[in-house]
Amino acid sequence: MTFPIEYSSLSTQALLELVCQKYSFPNSTSITFLKRGFNDTYLIQKGTDKYILRVYKHNWRSLESIESELKFLNHLKDGGISVSFPISDSQKQFIQSIGAPEGIRYAVLFSYADGEQVRKLTIEQAELLGIQTGKIHLLSQNKNFGTSAHNYDIDYQFEKTLTTLKPILINHPDEYKYVVQLKGYFNKLFLNIDKTQLASGVCHGDLQAENFHITTNNEFTFFDFDFFGDGYLIYDIGVFMWYDHKNKPKEIIDAFMKGYQTQRKLSEKELELLPYFSTLRALFQMTLYCQISDGKQLPLWPAQQVADFIKKVEKWMTGK
Repeated sequence: MTFPIEYSSLSTQALLELVCQKYSFPNSTSITFLKRGFNDTYLIQKGTDKYILRVYKHNWRSLESIESELKFLNHLKDGGISVSFPISDSQKQFIQSIGAPEGIRYAVLFSYADGEQVRKLTIEQAELLGIQTGKIHLLSQNKNFGTSAHNYDIDYQFEKTLTTLKPILINHPDEYKYVVQLKGYFNKLFLNIDKTQLASGVCHGDLQAENFHITTNNEFTFFDFDFFGDGYLIYDIGVFMWYDHKNKPKEIIDAFMKGYQTQRKLSEKELELLPYFSTLRALFQMTLYCQISDGKQLPLWPAQQVADFIKKVEKWMTGK
């Protein structure tokens, strides 16, 4: 009997052969394994040309959501946004199906994002990032591309968080009670809001330094839309504000906001609610980590660490 597995490491040589066959690349093409996360990422080099091969984890994303992601990326590319976009094979197909030991895994070849990751933005770069984010939102506002990867609806996110955290925080009732109270506060806050003041559409979902490159000429290319989803567009700004918030100077956030509003003017209500979407991002992140750290593929996230994270969120909310 062959023992079942949950997450295999695919043969890089076999992947390279698949790419060469499907995309008619020469035998001199090379492959380098870069990263294992929610997906496996590989660098494909064909002469001086570079590509990124993403192999999605089994059951992490549905085929329909991957198709929607690629439609969204092509929509942004056609709209003039510099994104890592999907490359079609010789048969004009974007998605490859791989029969891995654990089940079907999907693979997509993407264009390479020139430039480098920059964790500490300059004021000029922060403003340019805001401009590009605003342009993305103009193209994604009121749009739907099919099944999205995530749902950033506030009620949905809180219910998911509470369901996930309840068994983990059995011995930390105060922290769990705070999240319950926070849900009630959010519900009350958003109950009487004129929703026309909050623009909706498709969000990148993970707007942080790991997901865009910057060239020496300060040109941005966005990639890794694995967390794209439907929601209020200011969710993306909340994500930007949350990441590294302890070390992110106010002038960087101000420059980002200045750039963003040259493209899409935020309503007074959106400006007022921005910090709450950083909180929503924090809860989403914590919930996701708790779900994948289930003691099967990844070790359990200790309950005390979850409780400490909630205290961190509480400090964010109170401004301490």
